Amino acid sequence: MGRIQNTTYNPRLIKGLQSMATSRPASTMRLASRCVGAGQAARLACCVALCLAAPAAAAAQSGALEVRVTARGVPVGGALVTLRTLPDTVIARFGDTDSRGRAHFLMLPAGEYEVTVRSLGFETGVATGEVLPGRSAVLEVVLAEGAVLLPQVTVEAERRRARFAETAGRTTAEITQRDLMLLPAAGGADILRAVAVLPGVVTTSDFSAAFNVRGGSADQNLILLDGLPIYNPFHLGGLFSVFNSDMIARAEMMTGGFPAEFGGRVSSVLSVESAVGGPGPDVQGGISLLAGRAAVGWDIPDGLVGAVGLGSARARISVRRSYFDQLLRPFFDFPYHLTDVQAVGEAWTADGGRLTVTGYTGRDVLDLTGSESFPLRVKWGWGNDAVGAGFTQPLGSASLLRVSGGYSRFATSIRFPEFDDTEFASRIDQLLLRSGLEFRPADNVVTGTGVALDRLRYHNTAVSGGTEFGGGQAAGWLAGTYVQGAWSPPQWVLEAGLRLDSWFPDNGAIRSELQPRAAAKRFLGSGDIALKLAAGRYTQFVHSLRDEELPLGIDVWVLSGERAPVVTSDQAQVGLEGYPTDGWFGGVEAWIRSFDGVATINAADDPNDPADDLLTGTGLSYGADMHIRREVGTLRPMLALSWLRAVREFEDVFAGTEPPPTLRYAPVFDRRVDMDFALQLLLTADTEIGLRWNFGTGLPHTRPLAAYAYYEYDLVDGAWRWPGASRDTADSAVALGPRNAERYPSYHRLDLSARRTYHRSWGTLTPHLEVLNVYNRRNVLFYFYEYGRDPPVRSGISMFPILPTAGVEVRF
Repeated sequence: MGRIQNTTYNPRLIKGLQSMATSRPASTMRLASRCVGAGQAARLACCVALCLAAPAAAAAQSGALEVRVTARGVPVGGALVTLRTLPDTVIARFGDTDSRGRAHFLMLPAGEYEVTVRSLGFETGVATGEVLPGRSAVLEVVLAEGAVLLPQVTVEAERRRARFAETAGRTTAEITQRDLMLLPAAGGADILRAVAVLPGVVTTSDFSAAFNVRGGSADQNLILLDGLPIYNPFHLGGLFSVFNSDMIARAEMMTGGFPAEFGGRVSSVLSVESAVGGPGPDVQGGISLLAGRAAVGWDIPDGLVGAVGLGSARARISVRRSYFDQLLRPFFDFPYHLTDVQAVGEAWTADGGRLTVTGYTGRDVLDLTGSESFPLRVKWGWGNDAVGAGFTQPLGSASLLRVSGGYSRFATSIRFPEFDDTEFASRIDQLLLRSGLEFRPADNVVTGTGVALDRLRYHNTAVSGGTEFGGGQAAGWLAGTYVQGAWSPPQWVLEAGLRLDSWFPDNGAIRSELQPRAAAKRFLGSGDIALKLAAGRYTQFVHSLRDEELPLGIDVWVLSGERAPVVTSDQAQVGLEGYPTDGWFGGVEAWIRSFDGVATINAADDPNDPADDLLTGTGLSYGADMHIRREVGTLRPMLALSWLRAVREFEDVFAGTEPPPTLRYAPVFDRRVDMDFALQLLLTADTEIGLRWNFGTGLPHTRPLAAYAYYEYDLVDGAWRWPGASRDTADSAVALGPRNAERYPSYHRLDLSARRTYHRSWGTLTPHLEVLNVYNRRNVLFYFYEYGRDPPVRSGISMFPILPTAGVEVRF
């Protein structure tokens, strides 16, 4: 059932917008006349210009609609709202209700509309109403409770279908909390482990959740928590991520073609959104193999939020800690623990403005200072801190303002209590401000513009005996601005954007990078299948010094300047995707990327020169990805298949010639074929099973050819001698073959998970079981060689054996 009413827009705002449109009518009409008969590219440019020149004129010919969804007098958040035109019932828009049960639709052509609302645990609600020109309509929909099988799956499918219809070139995958729960992972659901299932994404080790996308390095992935960059998003040296699954509403992974509003990295964008939950009190938690966690959410009293001019507000906080150090304390000291705390708040104003606040802090501590069995007393800690706020405000029916700011920091420190004058430390921090404005001058045109200002700083140090023998520090300002637009004529979606990033280091030359980006999608036949094309340039001004060939490690960051280059990547991709039958999605995409300014560790660096610890080179990668998935039903299979070819080129610093020749090799993440098969099965409404089988061809490595004893020069005798008493006791060296010319054996592994939810009067109880590497495949982590034996012996270190894990979750 539903009820609709119309109200006039803010007259002050309309008057201001109309004055903008009428102040230059002649130029606006000339521009419009030139659009007639122009080509598609010209029409797109004209539409962008028109929306900037006269947004109010377009607003006066359209209206807005606010849908308010309730059940038993309580707002229903997270419901899917589908808007259809009448009488033809063509889908016009999709949207989700917020925590207040509201969804906003701007720039709607005047006319009759049908609204369909779906939400888990409620019957489908339908309402109709009329949107008038220049007016804002409010439609109230009341849902009735009812058991509906798998409505959440349907919601996900329709949301993804909407993205397919509205975006041109970007390669995007959405991961929901339900997806996370059914993908097996050590220690419980993990967003970074879930990303590895997607096409074009490669992980190189069971021991690290770090990932590589389409031939890019791991530090070239932009990882965001509510818009805040997280520099080292891992616990336990990379074993699992810092993101608590209880606090994740959804995540969006863009592996290619991302638009001009995103800058700072060249490989991919992973955007994680916090779950504020609601309405009402919400308590949930769980215990897994590695840690215990709890999350609490509550509505802030109306009297309190009303005192500061807000309409409603809600907050949620989670705490997580590993417990082995406490559990094993009666028997022996376990030297490691982790903690993290995440909080999110959301508030709404009476006129539709949304304020969000996010905070995160997390620490890993490896403390060997109290261990009698470990010969070296050391305390090693690392962690992230982030805090930020954002505000979104509709400006009438045709535009939306977004403003945000925040601070993010990663720091690590190694101290030796027995040596007070020795410390190794690293830190990077970023202060950021963002502002963006989105216009909808017509129903099939969306444009936007924005600015960004960041203050970045790093400080790495290695001190011993009062002498600093390594490290470095630098700081600078990064300023960015962008403009982008999308036009959707019949059977097309066309996008164009331009981004300008300028780096102003405190000491050094200014560097500016112009980054054009464009995409097009052509729908074929009835519109269920589309051909898409995207191309663009991307830049990056930060690097990690961590060697990616190490299975575990922590990123140590530096800024572009004297020590590190600016990374520039030109990318292009073409693909075919769509919905060949109801509920099924399929796509295939070919792509190519060039990299200029990639960096690697300089194994021949001069200890007295802190600026030569990186080598600068170039890279090239190309490949193809295929993705098939079923988005509805009790059985949802997914298949991702990728083919990759990646190369890097650097100076061969060990060649001994001037100038040094170029060394060309495959990086460690050059996995030629990678296949993931995932399956989600709903046996009953409360029993679910998940499966993942991963196959990958062998990763490259450098093979040692032989070991040999070497001479050293005796300054007293002026002769070369064996170091030591004889050749048998002399030190030995290893002769290496061509870099990364060999391949490890193929990798494959089967993981299973099962979940069962029990309903009680106080809430729900969900035990879960995961079995990793079900058939105990001995995947090689690395080889080592014993040349002292005759004949020499090669041995291998394997990754995870068969590993069963279990846990339990509760919710009140």
